Amino acid sequence: LKRKPQDALEAWMMYLNNLEGEELEAIAMENPAIRKAMTIEEIFHKSAMERRLYELREKALRDELTMLDGARAEAKQDDIIKFVTTRFKTESLGLQDKLRALTDLQVLDDILTRIFAADSAEDAVNIIQGTVEKALQ
Repeated sequence: LKRKPQDALEAWMMYLNNLEGEELEAIAMENPAIRKAMTIEEIFHKSAMERRLYELREKALRDELTMLDGARAEAKQDDIIKFVTTRFKTESLGLQDKLRALTDLQVLDDILTRIFAADSAEDAVNIIQGTVEKALQ
């Protein structure tokens, strides 16, 4: 072995950098997780069907996470809209459209945290615009 990894992180880095041959085998023998990853990788190379099933499972998980993020964003939008509608009545109509256009969860979280300090609809607009601008930087 030309170079022995100092720790598990370095072993993974060597594996992920496409180390091959005896060096990779030696690392895999000392690290069960890398050995398992190599086994799975071999199965994928041998079986197009297994690879396709894996890809479909991964896509389903990503789709589910996207849907959950969308639902969370919608819930935060609803909470903020309820607040500005209750607090500023008809003055909040323009704010509602701006809020519905926002889908970034972090931005909505920041707005939800700061919006309670708004004393007027104009303050609320400034908080929303400031938060969005800050996020874009």
